[in-house]
Amino acid sequence: MPDETRRNKSSVGETIAALATIVLTILGLARVVPDFLVAIATIAFGATLLLHGSAIIAEYARINTRPGGTAASSVTQTGDGGLSAVLLAGAAGVILGILALLGISTHELTAIAIIAFGAALILSASLALRVHLLKLSLTTPDEKAQRLASDTLAGDMLSSTAGIFGLAGLSAIVLGILALAGFSPVILILIALLALGSVSALTGFDLAGALVNAYSRS
Repeated sequence: MPDETRRNKSSVGETIAALATIVLTILGLARVVPDFLVAIATIAFGATLLLHGSAIIAEYARINTRPGGTAASSVTQTGDGGLSAVLLAGAAGVILGILALLGISTHELTAIAIIAFGAALILSASLALRVHLLKLSLTTPDEKAQRLASDTLAGDMLSSTAGIFGLAGLSAIVLGILALAGFSPVILILIALLALGSVSALTGFDLAGALVNAYSRS
């Protein structure tokens, strides 16, 4: 129950940060101090990624400490690098957003942050699918028979959500590159942040929840 409570709090925090990103970008697109809000929204989405990555890494660590966790350890080693990269992208986004807020190359730094966010979202989605498939390969035939329906549902959820994450991440990378090249940077960055925030708010809980629940039953 304490672990479930922590996961719920983390999911709520991630959703709140994503919703804050959406609100800030909409205000920015409405021409309400866009240069200021683009930096704040970048910080907000960086916090979203930090919450998203840290929640799953904490779950990895919990599983790895369980008795007989040889299989869990191999899964953790598979995912640690990718999830660490997600955390690094979130932290970098927060730092770049703060620097942009101070007026240091606002457009360039936030565009770089957008590219990092997009890459992190793609990595997060593909990692969730890869880990889920690895877990299925480690279960015994009896366990597969007992959990066939729930595992199939989790796999379907991860597949659909991962596709949305991947598309949003790729779009953000393209918009970030165009912004970095000087094509209406503020507008493109705000649009990218709006897309990233919307996807995270709508599907982030499903992606993290499906991945976490896949391990909770093992």
